[in-house]
Amino acid sequence: MKCDRCGTVVEPEEAMAHGSQNLCEDCLMDAMSPAQGCDPWAVKLATGAATSAGGEGELKGLEKAIFERVKKDVRVSREAVPALFGVRPPEAKRALAVLRHMELLRSDRREDGGADLVLFGTGRS
Repeated sequence: MKCDRCGTVVEPEEAMAHGSQNLCEDCLMDAMSPAQGCDPWAVKLATGAATSAGGEGELKGLEKAIFERVKKDVRVSREAVPALFGVRPPEAKRALAVLRHMELLRSDRREDGGADLVLFGTGRS
C-alpha cells in the first residue's frame, strides 16, 4: 500500500486512515499537527525559553544545522532547505517554525518572489 500524500510504500497494517486518505505515520503527524510560522503564543513561550537557556544554546539537530548554515552563509534559500539537509519538506517547515518562534531566523522576500532565511533582525524590510 502507498501513502496517499507522499507515496511511500507502507505495510497495510501500518497505514492510518485520515479522512479519506491512507497515510504513513510521518504524513499523519504532519496532517494532525501542522507547523505554523505565525503563532504569537509559540513566540512568547519560545523566546522566554530561549532567554532562560541562553539563546541558541538549546538548539539541536536540524534546527541547529539550519541556524549555523544561515549564520555562515548570511542568506539561505528557504526552498533549498529540504535538499540541503536531506529532509522532507514538512520536517524543514517544522524546524523553520521553531527557529522563527525563537526569533532566531526569519524569511526575507527576494525580488523573484522566493524567500531567503536570514538572521532575525537583519535583511531588507
